[in-house]
Amino acid sequence: MDEDNHVLSADVRPARWLMRPRTIARLTRLLLAACILTCLPLVSEAGDVFTGFQIDNKSQYFGYLGVRTPILGSSAGSGLFVQAMTSGLGYSFKSNGQLLDANIQSIVPSLGISTTLGGWTLSALAGPQLRRIEEQRLNASSTIAHQAGVYGQLEALYWQEKWNLHAIGSYADLDNFFWSRLRGKVLAYKPEKICCATYLGWDVTGMGNAGFRGIMTGPIAEVQVSKVFLLVRGGYQHNTTFHSGGYGGFEIYFPF
Repeated sequence: MDEDNHVLSADVRPARWLMRPRTIARLTRLLLAACILTCLPLVSEAGDVFTGFQIDNKSQYFGYLGVRTPILGSSAGSGLFVQAMTSGLGYSFKSNGQLLDANIQSIVPSLGISTTLGGWTLSALAGPQLRRIEEQRLNASSTIAHQAGVYGQLEALYWQEKWNLHAIGSYADLDNFFWSRLRGKVLAYKPEKICCATYLGWDVTGMGNAGFRGIMTGPIAEVQVSKVFLLVRGGYQHNTTFHSGGYGGFEIYFPF
């Protein structure tokens, strides 16, 4: 199956993102709590953990951590699951010609449903999005705001041993932000031993809201090491804020 099928909308703003150490520490604590709460209903089903990070040549960064756990299944291939995702970003913005910093932390606990139709696996999830925003101010203390909204996501995955196709789309109402991606991979190398099957492919990502539009596209490579899947990606991007540029990143997935 596609091990990179868990993506959170970055709530992209026309600004420069910078991850902060204190942000990462807060997100780690949030994720630990989310994992504990998510795994409580678990009886004998297996779940998965996923994380990712991306950077581009305009100093934009975004990172996420998450966990997904089935809670109810059926012999027909349908079932319910819970997912918890935490993410963080920082960005810089100008005020009266001076560059100021800001950071956003968010967490999305959600409930989802999945079903299997032929070779396709279809799923949908929804839940609240909770955000904490801290912004510097000129000659004043930083402001802190808390927001709550709704997040929704749809996925469609077609998987075969030698190739797979994955489509995903999400919406966050806090910024009326849409995010979507189409990704395809083919098996390029399969050794006799457990390590290291290699997949090569391509993906295209589109995103935006009323004040921002962006697209990214480029090659991907994924390697399986035991039960851990490591994926690297990079390519060309264009958006209404920074125009043309390049990006790179990685994703990690493993079941438990």
